[in-house]
Amino acid sequence: MPDEYRFRVDGHIPVLKVHYEPRPSPAVIVLHGLFSNADAQRWELEALAKWGMTAVGMDAPHHGARRDGWLDGMPSLGPTDYHARLLYFVREAIPEVSRVIDHVAGEGHGPIGLAGVSFGAYTALAVAARDSRVQATVSILGSPDWTPRDGYVTDELRWLMQDAPVHRPWDCARNPLLLLNAGKDTLVPAHQSRDFAHRLWGEFPGLGSHVGHHEYPHSDHYMRAEDWNDAWGRALGFLRRTLYRAAT
Repeated sequence: MPDEYRFRVDGHIPVLKVHYEPRPSPAVIVLHGLFSNADAQRWELEALAKWGMTAVGMDAPHHGARRDGWLDGMPSLGPTDYHARLLYFVREAIPEVSRVIDHVAGEGHGPIGLAGVSFGAYTALAVAARDSRVQATVSILGSPDWTPRDGYVTDELRWLMQDAPVHRPWDCARNPLLLLNAGKDTLVPAHQSRDFAHRLWGEFPGLGSHVGHHEYPHSDHYMRAEDWNDAWGRALGFLRRTLYRAAT
């Protein structure tokens, strides 16, 4: 079993770090989905460690050790308010991820990658667009486009959507990016990542050359086991390859 370390960044951000000794320099921060926590990604963290990387999990705002009424009240919200609260959570998480990057980099780790699932993938893409220290990003079941799935945009959502990575493709994809989505997903429309990838390939070929996209046509948001295993296998290979290449 890999070594495990638990601590809090800035006194309030719960972090779980997993690696084998001697500790690898490349580190991947894993961002969990909505209603989840860092410990729920233990399998993924250990897989990263087995592939020769330092794996870092963190509880998002209002999740895990910090769970509160903001999260508990979400199931009772209508689609528009639910999406708005999701985006508020993403906006709140962005600077916290950068603070964890500060801590990990201060410990001597680097290059640093991000891997996010669903809500965590939204966050990972947003952080990658703002923090140039992120050398590789994997988005699983996420989107760079923050348009709600029903297309109904209120003034509040329009204000929140200004920060979506889809508006900053040159920043979001400045370093290698892998987008993995489910074709039958009714929560996160698969076409949003597909359209983003095609835009990068067509309009920004210099960026698009290191952007990958794969879609699982038979899976919904709760992916089939075989598709999840394939997606994570792709993510592991991508992160190991890109981070170790960046380290040389």
